[in-house]
Amino acid sequence: MNNLNKKSFFHLGEMWKLIILTLPLYIANLTRIGMAVTDTIMAGKAGLTDLAAVSLGVAVIAPIMMSVGAIVTIVSPMVARMRGVQQASRVGVLLNNAKSLSLRLMLVELVLLLAAGVVLGFVSDDAEMVRIARLYLYLVILNVPASILQRVVLGCFEGYRRTWPGMVVFVVALLLNIPLNYLFVMGYGPIAAMGGAGCGLATTLVHWFIFLSLLGIMFALPEHRRHAMQFLCWRRVHPAMLRHVFRLGLPLGIATLCEMGFFCAVMLIIAPLGKVAIGAQQIAMNISRLLFMLPLSMGVAVSIRAAYFVGAARKVRFDSLVSTAAISTLVAVGILMAVAMGARHGIVALYTDSPLVAEIAQMLLILCAIYQLPDAVQAIAAGLLRGCHDTRIITWVNLSCYWLVGLPLAWVLIRTDIFSAGLGVDGAWWSFIATLSLASLFLIWRLLHTRKKLFPAS
Repeated sequence: MNNLNKKSFFHLGEMWKLIILTLPLYIANLTRIGMAVTDTIMAGKAGLTDLAAVSLGVAVIAPIMMSVGAIVTIVSPMVARMRGVQQASRVGVLLNNAKSLSLRLMLVELVLLLAAGVVLGFVSDDAEMVRIARLYLYLVILNVPASILQRVVLGCFEGYRRTWPGMVVFVVALLLNIPLNYLFVMGYGPIAAMGGAGCGLATTLVHWFIFLSLLGIMFALPEHRRHAMQFLCWRRVHPAMLRHVFRLGLPLGIATLCEMGFFCAVMLIIAPLGKVAIGAQQIAMNISRLLFMLPLSMGVAVSIRAAYFVGAARKVRFDSLVSTAAISTLVAVGILMAVAMGARHGIVALYTDSPLVAEIAQMLLILCAIYQLPDAVQAIAAGLLRGCHDTRIITWVNLSCYWLVGLPLAWVLIRTDIFSAGLGVDGAWWSFIATLSLASLFLIWRLLHTRKKLFPAS
């Protein structure tokens, strides 16, 4: 313990604490991807129209639900900071107000999703595809309360450095999602086949299972039983606390929307290049999301540790966390980069038999591997800033880097020959690398600035 309190550039003890926090988060995030893959596979078995409908529905739903849900992810570093300043008794008040905020956000989310259902009618002339996509969307809407409230419960566990409940529940949810998808998509016995729309019903049931299971675990753990009771009871809202949670969380929601919107916009720029380019890009993006789960999970773990050290005013431990997290993440990402480059032929072969798509995708995986480096740096820097409750800057960095720099650069590199002739879809990944590198530099600069404010020299 004394060794951990000494000033050092790298702490083995801190690294192990981060690994213990990160591993369950990593597994939980991988299961989220697994559920999305299951939906895609089962919808594809129902037919091409069903697959296209579910893909369209997800494209509309995901930015809304993930952006609104991201607002309440601020709960975990807030809980950790309360523990750091020895104010754990106020966690129940935070959870109750976060629940009230979630219910308000839920109404906004419902309005946006219902509006998206109307917009679907203008996206395509294929009436059957639009019908299935709308039914899928309306079934997914039923899980809105569960999907946003589960983030509050997870935030409490994570703030107490307990990431295993999420891991266990999400693994079970993935195992549950597979038969439910088959049951509702293909039908069995008295259950009629619903086609691709059945994925929406399976998703809803799985998310309610996740929320209720997490709440059940909270009741089962003596240390958290009071938190579960405080979360469920109806108390007078504290306007100041409600505003504080919203003020800290809103930038995270906007930042998520900026990021997701950017990648969707780049895909639209690529679309006129044809099915081969789109297919290769989709393969590379799938692998990129898989690789990013590790730094993303590390970013969450770092935010929890940073919030605790900031609350406890432990400058030496905070500095050790920063350097240890940076080294650990870069080493891990370096290994993933090497694997992605070395195994790119086999990876692409899992996705396609088309020689044309495979040739382009293999080149994209090299660029995808390079891209993981700046992406990991920004994930850790953003996590540290969340832990410091400095969230507004993340929004401005994402907005300016992705939309003012990244999108125009992507257009130039993909669709023109101003800098280099014929980059095509490769230009998308060069724009990603440049954009994330710029964002990383801004976030690192802000982190250094924030650290000086939080820990002024005596």
